[in-house]
Amino acid sequence: MKLLGGACLGLLLFASVAASTDPATPLPQSQPVTPPAPPPGETLPDWPATPVVPQPMPPQPTPQAVASLGADELYVVQSDEDVQLLASPPGVVTVTREQGPLKIRGLFVGNKIVSTRTYQKKNVFIVERIAAGDVELLLVPAGKVERRVVGDDEPAPPPKPKPDPEPKPEPKPDGALGLIKASREGAAKVDSAGKAAESKALATAQRGVASAVAAGGLTKPADILKAWRDANNAAVPAAAWKPWGEAVSGELSKLYAAGKLPDPAAWRKAFEEIAEGLTNG
Repeated sequence: MKLLGGACLGLLLFASVAASTDPATPLPQSQPVTPPAPPPGETLPDWPATPVVPQPMPPQPTPQAVASLGADELYVVQSDEDVQLLASPPGVVTVTREQGPLKIRGLFVGNKIVSTRTYQKKNVFIVERIAAGDVELLLVPAGKVERRVVGDDEPAPPPKPKPDPEPKPEPKPDGALGLIKASREGAAKVDSAGKAAESKALATAQRGVASAVAAGGLTKPADILKAWRDANNAAVPAAAWKPWGEAVSGELSKLYAAGKLPDPAAWRKAFEEIAEGLTNG
């Protein structure tokens, strides 16, 4: 059984009383009472020997807070009386009425593990949360209950204007082969004092390899990769740019294994994306 959010419940039990006496007002002192004489021919009922003193009315019960009802928990109320359980305000919990005796397995309020409980009384009410917020449970005699909502004639204040949302940055391109992103993220991991100048030099090296491939001077993948590594080592310090080299090499290997670098044209496109990731990342 699923519920939403955590908040407090109150349980209010209503009891009927016959009369009330203000306990702050002192009671009259008991005085001897003489029974009146019966009319001729009649007999009075037995008169109590001691006058009956009315007792103060017990205080009305107040709502008792129970543990918070979580999203996955159950709160169960049982009674042998002909009663009904109401929730106020509505829409925070559901109340399901079952006939007892009843065995229920679940996560009960206040417990941390799932357990099984048996409820022996005639009426069993299962309360489950469906929305966030506090709710009061009213256990009242069964019958028709009339609820009325008192409205407010005052108009609601106008909502405060919301500030203009900050513009989101334009998403950076990944490239058709994803190498713009790989080159950009790999370069972000490089820690070098001359990083700005080295990035430009490395980008120029990528375009040089792409031009060589386009001119037909490099056609085999092994030759293309050797020329690419030689150009990289000549352009930047290999140790400082190792994170970039690992990121880009890994993506090239995946693309080659997936058959996405089948010809020199695809290799040329790959090196152009790598160069763009270095200059526009």
